[in-house]
Amino acid sequence: MEYVNLFELLLSAVFGAIFGSYATLFAYRLPLKESCFGRYFGKKSRCPNCEKIIKTRDLIPVLNWLLTLGKCRNCKFKIPRTHFFIEIATTASFILCYLNFSFGEEFIIYSLISVSCIILLVTSFTHKSFPQSLLIFLLVLVVINRVLVDQEIFGLIYSAIIGVVCATFFYHIFYKNNSTLFATQEQTFDYVKFILIASLALAKVEFLLFFLIIMINFTVLLLLNMVKSTRKYGFGYVFILPFLAILLFPLLTI
Repeated sequence: MEYVNLFELLLSAVFGAIFGSYATLFAYRLPLKESCFGRYFGKKSRCPNCEKIIKTRDLIPVLNWLLTLGKCRNCKFKIPRTHFFIEIATTASFILCYLNFSFGEEFIIYSLISVSCIILLVTSFTHKSFPQSLLIFLLVLVVINRVLVDQEIFGLIYSAIIGVVCATFFYHIFYKNNSTLFATQEQTFDYVKFILIASLALAKVEFLLFFLIIMINFTVLLLLNMVKSTRKYGFGYVFILPFLAILLFPLLTI
């Protein structure tokens, strides 16, 4: 994009910060199976330590962290740093999506895909799992995007076949032959599902590059015997980071 409208760039950052604020709620509540629509169907946002309801002034994205120094105003309980990370990462992803696609259908879809991946990254770190409802939402997004781009379903089916083959290969190499690598079989299935979703979201060459990066990363972890020191946080970053890099920086794949 040769010309950047500064107002639109700022607007994309504002949208990203707002979505980031909501994304922190999803990242915290989805693994706990709590309602993510607290103002209407569940609990309002509150401090996990003193249970005091968080006031609107303390829900301002990014600024709330700086104004409160990452602590509850009432009990001084430290707010998880993942909240601040989500807000910053989401803001940055919205800016990148604007720079790549400007405002339009692609901006909306790719921004939502990015937000979903950032939430998955955090839930993998905090709970070593991917919320199934979020994986379903991400699947719907990538399928809609693929149909809009291809204008037919044959490419989608072809990509799905490639994804199934790669996911099966990954499962047998790194779970069947290395049973101590992942904490549970459910965790392995989360990663398999994400590989399938990535096969539908990315072009064939991009997906194969994504899968190659995953295989190399896990091979290195096994060879260097670094599994025990990293598995307690989950391996979501091994999948999410290269996926987002290829998705938001397509020039790197040329």
